[in-house]
Amino acid sequence: MATVTGPIKPASTDSERLLEDLDRYRARAIELGSTDAKVLRAEDVIVDERVRAKCRFPLCSNYNTNMNCPPHGMQVDEFRTLLGRYRHAILFKIDVTSGRIEDFKVANRRVSTDIVWRLESEAFYDGYRFAVGFGGGTCKDMLCPKLECAALAGKGCRYEYRARPGMHTVGIDVFATAVRAGWELYPVGSACDLSSVPHLSAVGLLLVD
Repeated sequence: MATVTGPIKPASTDSERLLEDLDRYRARAIELGSTDAKVLRAEDVIVDERVRAKCRFPLCSNYNTNMNCPPHGMQVDEFRTLLGRYRHAILFKIDVTSGRIEDFKVANRRVSTDIVWRLESEAFYDGYRFAVGFGGGTCKDMLCPKLECAALAGKGCRYEYRARPGMHTVGIDVFATAVRAGWELYPVGSACDLSSVPHLSAVGLLLVD
């Protein structure tokens, strides 16, 4: 986490400064390795119960294996209420053009376990103490692939500052939200010919108010 050198600043009520801060977080996401980043209204983050249902149909191998994947984690209705308390979002992505699924997994790890928590931390110390981030994948695959989830076992998360829920966990429709940002994302499945896909995109989100 960032080093605290003084008291936490009060969140800005100055709209001009807020917009400057949001643009700074957008630029910071790119500085940290994102291909692109956009400032959105929180209402442009699309929530749909069917996203979470896709974790079960077909059943994901990470289902019920960690605290940040269904059936655990924040429920969709709870997240929808939470989202209503925010005004702004930073959506960012890393595009992978190699056509290699392994490179996509690396990009997802960078988004979820590096960029998300750094942006959240910086916004927190800037006075936006309710800033909260979401990754694009599951923390189980990225941080504890061969270990039991300590948090699920009641022992506390091994990576409490880096582990973040994926957007799918809370029902965020990443594809529809990306359209609001002016991006094109391509769905990839087990039968997909990766050579036909222009790029794969690992996506992260920061909510700020």
